Amino acid sequence: MSDVEWHSVTPAPIVLIQGTETLIADRAVQRLRGLAREQDPGVAIHDLSGEALTAGALTQVASPSLFGEPRFVVVPELQAAPEALILELLDYLPRPEEDVSLVLVHRGGNRGKKLLDALKKAGVPRVDASPVKRPADKQAFIAAEFARADRRAQPEAITALVDAFGTDLAELAAISRQLIEDTTPEPGEQPAPITAQDVHALTAGRVESTAFAVADAAIAGREQEALQLLAQAQLAGADPVPIVAAVAMKMRQLAKITSPGASARTLGMPDWMIRNLSREARAWNDRSLARAIEAVARADHEVKGAGRDPRWSVQRMVMEICRARRSR
Repeated sequence: MSDVEWHSVTPAPIVLIQGTETLIADRAVQRLRGLAREQDPGVAIHDLSGEALTAGALTQVASPSLFGEPRFVVVPELQAAPEALILELLDYLPRPEEDVSLVLVHRGGNRGKKLLDALKKAGVPRVDASPVKRPADKQAFIAAEFARADRRAQPEAITALVDAFGTDLAELAAISRQLIEDTTPEPGEQPAPITAQDVHALTAGRVESTAFAVADAAIAGREQEALQLLAQAQLAGADPVPIVAAVAMKMRQLAKITSPGASARTLGMPDWMIRNLSREARAWNDRSLARAIEAVARADHEVKGAGRDPRWSVQRMVMEICRARRSR
């Protein structure tokens, strides 16, 4: 099985898209469907989901038709497919039909492992739709977004986007599309590269109230600022769960940077992040870090149902982090 990127995958008799990152999986399906239509506008599109998942469904849509038109067949939830379809796919795999492009989307879990193993053994193209976690990978994703739109962006602009909206890939993609639209010149004019100033202009007043801004202020011990930013985020409707998640990620990063041999290469972080975290780490020791991480773990437990007041749980977490830093 050969892995291909979602933005470069091309139609094949069978393509597997595997992973839990919905945005990447959907993008890969959209690309393949679009390419199939470019090759033949008369291609028949079939979606084998819901009520369409009946016995013999694949045979019905993949069998040669009277008019001989090409077919594009998607199984969007392979991990939830009935056993009858799995067996049908196993029978189909050795002898795929001509003029059929079959796209299988497996969104995680162990169901259908026998089929996945067979697909791997057969060497079908596979798009890895695993969650994008490393900042460098998110930056590469955004760079690809701009490239698809025939736009260039300065590295500082991409870094600023990921720093502000990196917790959610879908939001990151949406902001990038908005940025492209806002900076598109009049017809006939050459578009200029997207700059960090363009990013800040679009996100002005919003970046400061994000969960990461709260986390940065708390880790730096600026309790009043952190609580003010938290209040702004909550007034804007920010959910407590992603706020705690952002703080937890920042605390994990801070803990990692204190480990022996930590570097941009070993941690998978950009150099600028390593520098910032290293500077902050000087104000922490093992005891204060443990106390802060314990506060985050308690808040995470409470905002997910164990506490009565999630907003207060987040506020208390911020105060305890700041006090842990001061207690060093």
